[in-house]
Amino acid sequence: MSPTQWDLPPELCCRPMAFVALTGLDVTYNAIHRAIWDAFCANRRADRVPISFKVLPGDHEYPKCRTKRTSYEWYIPKGILKTGWMNKHLNLVPALLVLFYELDWDDAVWKEKQSECATKVEIVRTSLQGRNTKVAVVLIQKKTPLPPGEDLVASERAASLCNACDLSGKSLFVLPHTDHLVGYIIRLENAFYEHAQTYYYTEIRRVKSHKEFLNKTTHQLLFVRHQFKIAFFSELKQDTQNSLKYYRTAYSLVHELRTHETNMLEIKTMAGFINYKICRLCFQHNTPLDAIAQFRKHIDLCKKKIGSAELAFEHTAWMSKQFQSFGDLFDEAIKLGLTAIQTQNPGFYYQQAAYYAQERKQQATHLCAHEASVSYPTPDHLETPSGALDFYGQRAWRQGHQSIDPPHMEKEKGGILALQMKEKDVPHSELIIALLSNAVAQFKKYKCPRMKSHLMVQMGEEYNHAKDYTKALKLLDYVMCDYRTERWWSLLTSILSTALRCSYLMAHIKDYITYSMELVGRASTLREEQKSRIEKNLIKVLMNEVPEAEPDCDQASAKAAQALWSDRMSLAGSNEFTIEVQDYVPFVQCKAKFLSPSFHVDDPVQLHVYLRHRGKCRPQFFHTVISSKHS
Repeated sequence: MSPTQWDLPPELCCRPMAFVALTGLDVTYNAIHRAIWDAFCANRRADRVPISFKVLPGDHEYPKCRTKRTSYEWYIPKGILKTGWMNKHLNLVPALLVLFYELDWDDAVWKEKQSECATKVEIVRTSLQGRNTKVAVVLIQKKTPLPPGEDLVASERAASLCNACDLSGKSLFVLPHTDHLVGYIIRLENAFYEHAQTYYYTEIRRVKSHKEFLNKTTHQLLFVRHQFKIAFFSELKQDTQNSLKYYRTAYSLVHELRTHETNMLEIKTMAGFINYKICRLCFQHNTPLDAIAQFRKHIDLCKKKIGSAELAFEHTAWMSKQFQSFGDLFDEAIKLGLTAIQTQNPGFYYQQAAYYAQERKQQATHLCAHEASVSYPTPDHLETPSGALDFYGQRAWRQGHQSIDPPHMEKEKGGILALQMKEKDVPHSELIIALLSNAVAQFKKYKCPRMKSHLMVQMGEEYNHAKDYTKALKLLDYVMCDYRTERWWSLLTSILSTALRCSYLMAHIKDYITYSMELVGRASTLREEQKSRIEKNLIKVLMNEVPEAEPDCDQASAKAAQALWSDRMSLAGSNEFTIEVQDYVPFVQCKAKFLSPSFHVDDPVQLHVYLRHRGKCRPQFFHTVISSKHS
């Protein structure tokens, strides 16, 4: 299924790891460089430090650093969090840039190579202008180095190289290409990790330093933004305890923002992002009750923040995604060792997600029912020059707008119409079925048979709405057995009615006869006039006539079904079916009664056999003889 605007961004859902860029490696044509790269990234075990490596060319262009702000006095923020910010620090701006260079201590042209290395370092530094990214150099050497202090030439030349490249001694490393390459690589990446920690610590301090310039009147959005950034940098630093603390602060601050219709979606979007981070970290810290408590608090705070009444389906879509995301987190935690129970498992969250998806479908049907003459607005108000939004949760046609009233009412109407028309194309039934399927799998796992059956009925009904009648019947048939066994007659009647409608629309004669026979029987809770209608249709089918359409069938489907039935009825000779009624509650009851309490051997035995059909008793008489050898 393709991503939608309600899916959480992948950079939010992944585990943040320090980003280290490697340059100077030709992994395509140089076998030694390829071996080094494979040692860094192939088969990384869980005990190795969490670093994300990427090989980049020496002249790679990194995102330009904006001019540092010296004052916030006249600054009005345009939004809470830029859409590219997380990805930038995960994949574009490295905490450490490592230059690999082949150079032995005893190289014949040491001076020239030292100069070339210094030039490459300078090029790298220029490309990172304004960033706090650390720079390190790794010398790829053919020989195993001597212990520190024993090779005086190496010590002298190392100091000279550090001076030429303007590096500290802790930023110059040697990598001998020997049989123990992986061991050297692990030691290297541990050193890289320490450099990355220093970088993220510096970034956290930099963001914190802005606080003294902010005021709570015009900079409310910045308080949320800065707490989120500090929390995210803390995650990159693997300081999850502090990260959780800052995310909690950001969550409290986002709910202190003044809400109105124009910024409701942005506030909910950020609240959802931060809630996801908090819940994920709580599960990671093995405190599932804290995660559940946080999620319940989140839903209580947000469930009434609906926003525009014309776009109410957006709120239910967002609510559905909140429950689904928490269910995914819960399920992931269980796979990592958390224990769940019958009354508290991911299935309940998937079920609630499906409920909101069903609400969304109903609201969309009501709000997006435009006349055929209404067309998609041009120009498209959902398009942006860059193809993406600047800030999470904002409207494409009024990005950066934070005042209560929309700036252009015509654009507002066009944007709302565009969203409504796009909602009509959403495969609602597909979304609902996927969520119900997840819930069924969980309830099956935790041995909750009634919840499983209940949701399978909903899946069957949704397949029916989606006009996938074969899958609908398959699910409903499976569930009917449970309801017959437990004598849930009203529920069984409802399911049979849906199954009868599906079999009619597919012109499945045998299924149609079977469901009809059961619906006119004693287990059915239908009214007498409904039973009479079904009985008349059943007789028509037995007489090779086309039955009347079932109630609640849409006209197009009913018309197509009529044609199918006509084709079936034309094959009268092949319409012979055997109905195995032992698996159903039959519409005919049978009872036998002896006419005498005892009989003599070889005397005829007289019986009365009573057949009862829908409340009418018709006695039939049969005679049989039991001979002495059978006595």
